[in-house]
Amino acid sequence: MLRFRDRTTDAPHRGGVVQNDFLATLCPADFEHLRPFLQPVELKRHAIIHEANKPVDAVYFVESGIVSRVARTQADGAVEVAVVGRSGLVGLSVILGTNIALHRTVVQIPGSALRIPAADLQAIMAKNPTIRDHLLRYVQLLMNQKAQVALCNAKHEIDKRVARWLLLAHDRVAGNQLPVTHDLLAMMLGVRRAGISEALAELEDKGVISKARGALRIVSREALKAQACECYKIIDDRFSWQRAMTHYEHRLQPDS
Repeated sequence: MLRFRDRTTDAPHRGGVVQNDFLATLCPADFEHLRPFLQPVELKRHAIIHEANKPVDAVYFVESGIVSRVARTQADGAVEVAVVGRSGLVGLSVILGTNIALHRTVVQIPGSALRIPAADLQAIMAKNPTIRDHLLRYVQLLMNQKAQVALCNAKHEIDKRVARWLLLAHDRVAGNQLPVTHDLLAMMLGVRRAGISEALAELEDKGVISKARGALRIVSREALKAQACECYKIIDDRFSWQRAMTHYEHRLQPDS
């Protein structure tokens, strides 16, 4: 379950406290519309934030940790379709107006988030088109990630997919240590554990990563990028482009 943290201030503020990239790239005036409704919560490992085909009561702007959107079948189990960290949010159905989750959303690496009730966010979006448009751009980014992950899982070898996943996770957490296991990677990529172990052993032999109990450490990010398929660069380029466009649009806005 999710655990609410005690707050020492009325609400989060931009100056040195908000760690979520989406919130950090809002213009100050738009952020102020959201700020009173944002409540810090702890994301505990394996906590289910949203369940597939169930109502979504809140949106979570991830500040640390990794959250996965996973598709499931009774016969085949779960596979990850998108990874969300401090660059994004979960609860897209609220933004799209359906309020029903399409996938299970589960915490894979513990961390924290800022939670806003669905009704409050929808009311703010209705009154503030710039906030709505900013949210919809993130929806587009996540749709692109899901499409690219689907292609990657269908076309690329396990070692390339492992490198892609590790890079996406590394982008979304602080530091070089990733508290992930062989079993977690196997489940996220929808492959056998033996294939994950073989791919990680090869990366370790090349000096790209080092393994510890229950964790992996990225030794050389550049070497890891060289091992990954093109899918990582495609996803990363989309997020980089969005950040650049947001910065450019803020510069065009008149001073308040």
